[in-house]
Amino acid sequence: MRPIELIVEGFTSFRSRQVLDFSSLDLFAITGATGAGKTSLLDAITFALYDKVAQKPNSSRELVSQGAAQLKVEFRFLMRQTEYRAVRTWRNRGKTDVKNFLLEQLINEEWDRCPTQKIEEILGMDFETFTRVIILPQGQFDEFLKGEASKRREILRQLAGFQIFEQMRKEASDRTSRFKAEREGLEKVLAGMQAPTLEEVRERQSELEQLEIAIPELDAKVSHGRKLLESEQRLFEQIQQYGTISKHLEQLQQNANTIKEREAQLRNAQLANSIVGTWTLFQTARKRADITLTELTTANHNLSKAKLDLEQQKENYEQFRHTHLETQKQIEAQERNLALAESLYIQQQQAEAELERAQQNMAERSQVLKQSRQGLTQAEREFHDTERQLQKIETEITNGDRDSLRLARLRQIAEPLAEWQLRQDDLGKQQQKFQLLQGETHKLTQQLERIHQAIANADHEFQAVSDRLSTAEASNLEALQSNHINALRSELHDGDQCPVCNNLFRLEDVIERLEMELIDTTATIAQKDLAERQLVKLNEDRVKVTTSLESLHHQQREQEREITELEAQIRQVQSQIDNLFQTSWQAADILRERQALENKETTYQQLITAQTEIAIAHQTNENNLKTLRGTQQLAQSEYDKAELERSLRQSQLQEIQQRLQSLTNGQSYTSLQQLVLQSKLELSDRLQTIETSYQQAREIFVKREETATKAQENYHSVISERSQHEITWQTELKSINLSESEFLAAQATRSQIEAWQKEIDNYQRQHQDLTTRVQILAETIGDRHTDEQAIGKLSADLQQLELELKEASEHRASLKAWLEQAQQKRQESQELETHKISLQAQEQTFYTLAQDLKSDKFQEYILDSLQQELATRASILLQQLSDNRYILQIESGDYWVSDNWNGGEKRRIRTLSGGETFAASLAMALALSEKLSMGIELGSLFLDEGFGTLDSETLESVTQILESLRQQERLIGVITHIQSLADRLPTQIHVRKSPNGSELVMI
Repeated sequence: MRPIELIVEGFTSFRSRQVLDFSSLDLFAITGATGAGKTSLLDAITFALYDKVAQKPNSSRELVSQGAAQLKVEFRFLMRQTEYRAVRTWRNRGKTDVKNFLLEQLINEEWDRCPTQKIEEILGMDFETFTRVIILPQGQFDEFLKGEASKRREILRQLAGFQIFEQMRKEASDRTSRFKAEREGLEKVLAGMQAPTLEEVRERQSELEQLEIAIPELDAKVSHGRKLLESEQRLFEQIQQYGTISKHLEQLQQNANTIKEREAQLRNAQLANSIVGTWTLFQTARKRADITLTELTTANHNLSKAKLDLEQQKENYEQFRHTHLETQKQIEAQERNLALAESLYIQQQQAEAELERAQQNMAERSQVLKQSRQGLTQAEREFHDTERQLQKIETEITNGDRDSLRLARLRQIAEPLAEWQLRQDDLGKQQQKFQLLQGETHKLTQQLERIHQAIANADHEFQAVSDRLSTAEASNLEALQSNHINALRSELHDGDQCPVCNNLFRLEDVIERLEMELIDTTATIAQKDLAERQLVKLNEDRVKVTTSLESLHHQQREQEREITELEAQIRQVQSQIDNLFQTSWQAADILRERQALENKETTYQQLITAQTEIAIAHQTNENNLKTLRGTQQLAQSEYDKAELERSLRQSQLQEIQQRLQSLTNGQSYTSLQQLVLQSKLELSDRLQTIETSYQQAREIFVKREETATKAQENYHSVISERSQHEITWQTELKSINLSESEFLAAQATRSQIEAWQKEIDNYQRQHQDLTTRVQILAETIGDRHTDEQAIGKLSADLQQLELELKEASEHRASLKAWLEQAQQKRQESQELETHKISLQAQEQTFYTLAQDLKSDKFQEYILDSLQQELATRASILLQQLSDNRYILQIESGDYWVSDNWNGGEKRRIRTLSGGETFAASLAMALALSEKLSMGIELGSLFLDEGFGTLDSETLESVTQILESLRQQERLIGVITHIQSLADRLPTQIHVRKSPNGSELVMI
């Protein structure tokens, strides 16, 4: 699998869309600050492929960038010459989340959906295998090679994914405990269940069969007794009902006279109701006659009042017509005067405008005259000032003492002199630095001597501890052999065949061997390891100090060479200065003299420049003075003309104002115009008011006259209608043979009539009902008779039978329930017994599996086999990475490296340098990756280096090893925080933090 392109948006720290193109990469580094998102790039790949992320929450909601509502990861890769694209998205839709996954392959330059959506089928690896094969944790392999045996076993279990065996063992042990607890619980349940025996069940079944025969007989007796009791109770109720109904009938017959009176009232009310409509019409006609008479009286009164008002308004109108003509003549005279005043008013406005323009013109001319006078005064003052300045500068130039020839010679030697001073400063710095290097060299030399002495002591201590350990191990081996021989002899009898030498065992040939005790070597081993670590540490310190000392010697030689070159350069520059100066000199004196001459030259040039500028300014001021004098004369002439025009315009305006005042009697034209307009409006408004009032009075009189006429007509019509209704009313009273007073007394409301009718109907219905029921009950009872005593005896007999039937039924139900429970208990007991046997079998199975999966048996065997296989493959890879220099071997549980360049010398893995350790751990990581990939093509690897820091030598070694991997046509990505390592790789992918989320920058 070879990556082509990765696009992330809204994923962890990558809030905005970021694109990483792998197509042009082969060996590159992934760098960035802590927390920027370096590892998130690998997480994005696994998320796009498997919807999972290692060592992080696998919920998409937890992976989305803070504040983002969606995330999208797109990953294109090449597998077996086919290009694939996996796109995984997540979007927040309020209470629900929407997740989508699309897997496509490129066929004929077009993307088609893959026939399978399982990435495992394409890559041939699940999530766990992919993360172990493609992403190599370099630091863990370094810890694996240098750790103790138990620590290596635990790390290898994690790297190879063999913790599944430990998980299986724990799961098997947990299941054993669960099955055991469940089995013991079932045993307690079975002990407390107490299922009935088969004999008890048969006895209860026989008893149930007898009850099944007796219960129907009891049920028949109860039914017969119940029928007899119901018949007697029915007869007793009928006798009681006959007496009660007879009493009700006698009471009802006592109300017969009252019902007859109600029938008479009902007849009269019904007759009165038959003519109530005519009565209502007659009463309505009476009321309308009274109303129309009142309306006629009111209309005649209003008509008289409107007539008087009309006559008054007519008189007012005639009086206003006479005064209106006189007022109209006065207004016309005022309008003629207003027309003449308007002409004069326009002339006055024009004269005022002309006067204002003349005054403004005079003010402007006055301002111009004032400005010209001020400008002339200022120009005269500036002319005299520049004249004095010019004379002063000419005096200073004449009195100056500059030496231009001497300054020219000093300028020639300025550049060589500056170079001579610079070389002198550099020489002083280099000499000081050389002295510091000598001091550091002396310190490192003393430190190296102390380290050599410490190495000799540590080596002597290590050899002594190794000798003691070898002696103790040899003694323990002899003791074990002796103890094994004694144990074997204790099991053999005289004449038995020895399983070791296949000879016959004879007691007389046996030499007695004493039991030997084993020596505890734990403390000695710890001392050896401590001495070895101290020796390794001292050797590393020796290498570092030696390297530093060599570097200092090299720097000293470089410093000596630079000092010699600087001294030669100083002599050359000094000779050049001597040739130019031709006298003895001091740099400070030359610089002071040149500075003084430069200052004088600068002052002279400034005076020349100032003289030129002031001469130009003096000439300009002289020309300006002549111009301003001519301008001042012209301004005075214009001002005199403007003042004459203002006087003329003012006299014209005064003449027009006097004529206008005489015509308007002292009023202004505007006041007179408003007075005339107001008089005309008042006259018009008054005329309109008088005419409106007169017209309204005429309209009111006409309307009231029409109202009075209509009221008179209505009154006559209503009187005629009332007479007709009165005749009809008297006729209908005679037809029902009632007077008007009797009619009024007989009237009743509809509800009262309905109540009377209901009372009569109820009486008739009750009388008929009671009479009929008495006859029916008399026929039903006949000559039969019963009492409460007879009914009580039948009821007691029935209760006794029902009690016997109930007891038998309850006993039958209890037997059935007992038999059902017994059957259920016996069945449950059998099922629990079967389940208990099954639990025992499963308990034994998982107990055996847990014992077999213990780390000291199966897991240890698997891990040892895998470790030996990985060491063999890693040794081959290490030879390829180191140009056949190193061979990796495992002996007695420890890792060793043979150096072919040093005659096959073996060294412990712990004594290797940083670069050598990196090569060994990388070889082991590649071996495990190949093992787990099961032969699948690995087109890419991502290394998570585990260095804290790298010195220059280790850095060079690591770079060469990575370059060798690059030549195997693989994509190699190194996640590192060491900038010096990243700078040596061809390309860097820098993950940069920003307020808008992390960004990718290719360097």
